[in-house]
Amino acid sequence: MKIVNAIGNADIVKEFYETTGVKASYLISYPYLKGQAIKLTKTYRSMIDLLFLDSGAFSIFKGVSKVNVAEYSLYINRYGEAFDEVFNLDEDFSNPEVNLRNQLYLVDHLPPGRKRPIPVIHAKDPFEELKTYTGLGYDYIAIGSTMKSKAKLFEQIKKEFPELKVHLFGDLTRKTLKDYKPYSADSTGYVVTAGQGNISYWHPGEQKEYVLYVGERDKKEGEVQGKEGGKVFHIKDFKYRKEVETFLSETFNYTIRDLLVSKEKQWVVNLHFNKQLEDYINSLP
Repeated sequence: MKIVNAIGNADIVKEFYETTGVKASYLISYPYLKGQAIKLTKTYRSMIDLLFLDSGAFSIFKGVSKVNVAEYSLYINRYGEAFDEVFNLDEDFSNPEVNLRNQLYLVDHLPPGRKRPIPVIHAKDPFEELKTYTGLGYDYIAIGSTMKSKAKLFEQIKKEFPELKVHLFGDLTRKTLKDYKPYSADSTGYVVTAGQGNISYWHPGEQKEYVLYVGERDKKEGEVQGKEGGKVFHIKDFKYRKEVETFLSETFNYTIRDLLVSKEKQWVVNLHFNKQLEDYINSLP
């Protein structure tokens, strides 16, 4: 399984790699490519594991961006080979027919021999939509972020299409990752967590994750909810504070104060956590 981190600013790739020496995987949405494409596909490419291109469908859904299929097709025809994977323009979350039409349009206009975009499913009956794409020969399919409960769908996939590769959009739910081990999943969680003033910390002895608040002491323990409703602990009061300080120093050359004054450094710590999470999930039987 690969955790693919959704980014809007390519420079975090450079900061993360130069700080840790680790190559993480990233996803960039088409509407946010301006000023980022050359850095991601050339300047920083050697610092990246996998690089995915999303159409920006969620931004379209939210009314933030506008992308048409002809424009997107033109871009991926010219530059799509610079990315490991490209996703369909699934612009209508309530109409699978529109998304299938876009998928077929993109494929029909691809240069010969080019890898097809990955279809994304959203239907009320997602398994039927999935079977449409497997019937067309797709072996890698994405599940849209608006789909709430995925357990039934994964059970159906495991039973009928056990070799199918699945990508989860915007979902790093721990139970889903552990139980079903999707082929890949993306999330902006490392940014969202930092936006709340928190970092994610993996305690190696307990094999357990903690959410630590790194701001001033203006919030009491438990006032902020962490991942999946978990408790947040203030880093200065945390029972493993010394271990955390050693981890920050040895892994990043950071102090607690560095995190207090730099949101980007919080991003780096959370990106590193995602890599640890990826390794942990992959170690499970």
